Amino acid sequence: MIASKSIIEKANKLLGKLGTRDPFEIAKAMDIELIVKELGALKGFYKTIYGIPFIFLNKSLDKKTARIVLAHEIGHHILHKEFAAFGFEETSLFSPASRREYEANLFAAEIMISDADVEESLEYGGTVQSLALNLAVSEDFAALKLSAYKFKNSSLQP
Repeated sequence: MIASKSIIEKANKLLGKLGTRDPFEIAKAMDIELIVKELGALKGFYKTIYGIPFIFLNKSLDKKTARIVLAHEIGHHILHKEFAAFGFEETSLFSPASRREYEANLFAAEIMISDADVEESLEYGGTVQSLALNLAVSEDFAALKLSAYKFKNSSLQP
């Protein structure tokens, strides 16, 4: 298991290196093969095949969900490579059943939503719902980023 602080640091290191929050650009820059096809109930999955990283996305996903799923799978690529030969299959992004799924969600929220976006939302009395709407992400995803933001800022206090 990876500590939340370490996940946030890894996400921010990647952002600093690549200079983008767009998961499609990140996947391309990281030489991750992206396959979009019909996957039934699966939203997507990450797997390495002969050492090559692949992310499969369900072609039926709307753009907002596809971005979140892709960012989540990039999280698995960064955080859980040792499990990639078996693959990670996503049917529900916010299942509390798995620590690795939580870690990938936290990584995804950190790369997709900036602290400035959270601060702007909070400055205007924003709620999780308004943050999600303004940033075109789910409420669960916005809540996860807000939690990470509060964690980072509380850990900076003396």
